[in-house]
Amino acid sequence: MSGIRMIKEKITNEFLTPEFIGKFTRYIIVGVSTFTIEYVLFLGFRKILPVPDVVANIIVYTFIFWFNFLLNKFFTFKSRKNFKKQLLSYGLLFLFNMVVGNVLLFMAITQLLKGLFPDTPWIPYYLPKIVIMIFIVSWNFILYNKVIYKE
Repeated sequence: MSGIRMIKEKITNEFLTPEFIGKFTRYIIVGVSTFTIEYVLFLGFRKILPVPDVVANIIVYTFIFWFNFLLNKFFTFKSRKNFKKQLLSYGLLFLFNMVVGNVLLFMAITQLLKGLFPDTPWIPYYLPKIVIMIFIVSWNFILYNKVIYKE
């Protein structure tokens, strides 16, 4: 019973504080904004630009990099220190997300969805990007909070 009590105490003390809830709420606001802009730009570039999807995704990621980094640094985590160190750490995570996102998006998940839904062409067209973005958003909050923007 003491193990369960310790877990409950840790959750209450670390995750249910006004500071953490505020930070998480701001992260969600930035995340929804980033998601919306990224997805709309991706679909727009996919239609307008005569480039492969991977190239369109990289172009979108370049804009999203700065948008998300600056909003998370100054708005979400209210960090005023270590700009260069945070930019480097954020950049490395960003590159990891871009590589993993592109590999998963344009190879694994798209092919899986095409196999699962062969008669529904819109699913492999729209859904993979959303699925990948959900995974990236989830692990990013933990890394931003515990590593990149930790004061």
